[in-house]
Amino acid sequence: MCSLFMHAASFKSCRWKRLGKVTKPFLFTFFFLLAVGSYSHLHAEDESSSSSFPLSGSFRLTGEGEKSTLSHSLFNPSNLLMQPEISAEGFLVGNTTYKGLGGVVESEVRLGYAYINRKDPSFFEKKISDVKINQLYYQTTSGLFSFQLGRKKVRWGVGYSYSPTDLITQLKNPEDPEDRLNKIKGTDILQLSYIKNNSELDLVYFPVLEWNSSNPFINSNRFGFRWYHLIDPFDLSFVGKVEQQGKWASGVNTSVAIGKAIELHAEYLYSSLVNTNYPNPNLDPSETAYPFFLPTDKKGANDILLGGQVTFYGDWNLTLEYLFHGAGYSSEEFNAYINRLISLNNQFGTYNQIPIVAGLQESALNYSTPLRQQYLFSRLYHPNLVHAISIEMYSFLSLADRSGLFVIKPKYTGSKTYEVYCLMEKFWGKNVTEFGLIPDRLNAIVGISLFLDR
Repeated sequence: MCSLFMHAASFKSCRWKRLGKVTKPFLFTFFFLLAVGSYSHLHAEDESSSSSFPLSGSFRLTGEGEKSTLSHSLFNPSNLLMQPEISAEGFLVGNTTYKGLGGVVESEVRLGYAYINRKDPSFFEKKISDVKINQLYYQTTSGLFSFQLGRKKVRWGVGYSYSPTDLITQLKNPEDPEDRLNKIKGTDILQLSYIKNNSELDLVYFPVLEWNSSNPFINSNRFGFRWYHLIDPFDLSFVGKVEQQGKWASGVNTSVAIGKAIELHAEYLYSSLVNTNYPNPNLDPSETAYPFFLPTDKKGANDILLGGQVTFYGDWNLTLEYLFHGAGYSSEEFNAYINRLISLNNQFGTYNQIPIVAGLQESALNYSTPLRQQYLFSRLYHPNLVHAISIEMYSFLSLADRSGLFVIKPKYTGSKTYEVYCLMEKFWGKNVTEFGLIPDRLNAIVGISLFLDR
């Protein structure tokens, strides 16, 4: 899960970022941070000489180490998915702005290097390096019109933990609402906007592109729109999208500020077709037949998000959100999923392993959160609890079976040039519950970031 909305089989390589032995890679990243920081101070230009320069930017260099305690997940017996317990990563994120060519060019590039401690080195890579262009787009304005072309993170929703109406780029997930690791990549778009007074109309073409394939470059066409209007103190947006295959979605979101301490928001989205795979009702869960999960002809899924936040005594901020995920599994469908896993576990270790392992891997690939329908998100935050230390705590709870996750993250910020943080991530729930299926029980993360502005 680069977010909570991805397959469980990729937990360590993408979503959780279980990155390597903590010792050598983490120390290397730490000393590299110090070296780059010293260099930037020695060679920084005078502010007055660079104020008119068209190119500006900032950099964040981060090192993280993580220790995980694995759980007895039903789709991961004997650690079938090869989940690592110790990992580390260092990455550099650069944001640049160039003012020229009649407009502005914005970019965000992520350079990462990971070391993953896996017990079977022949099965997975231990060292992973990647270069990811999260954003690279050109924007220009003429009168009431604005034109954008390139890869961009497009934010349309108003939710804090998740936004159903983020139809172009899904930027939020309840496990990491702030995208701490800069894993989210923007969408390749061509956008025309009309802005007048308190209104804005956005028309977007965002095709599915195949950059590294022998297939046609444009794989599928997609179009989106948003009409935004400010009716003080309300923000109101109508959004929609249409895909080449005939799928479409439309919705609305709104937010309102009440004084300086309270904010309320809501989102609604209707999707014409569902992309989720469901258990095959015609198969006995105890059978090893493959595939067990198939797309269905379900139509008309509704997503609803209701939430708000309040700031009270001592700068404490509390956020609460309720999410209804209409495409989620019903109780009957989830029970069929669990019965399938229990049956496969009972047969695991028998003579003929091939269909059993295939069934477990298929079950893991079809796990994604939210898997069910109703959830509650809560967050408590203080920006300066004591001596430049902030504290953040949040949880995501499945109302269907009371399983969930809890995160606590204290962070020390030193003179706006660096920060040190630790993060504890706890999953709870029996192994027949949604979050009890996640192969991790407890994760401990330590990280350091250095900020270099130029």
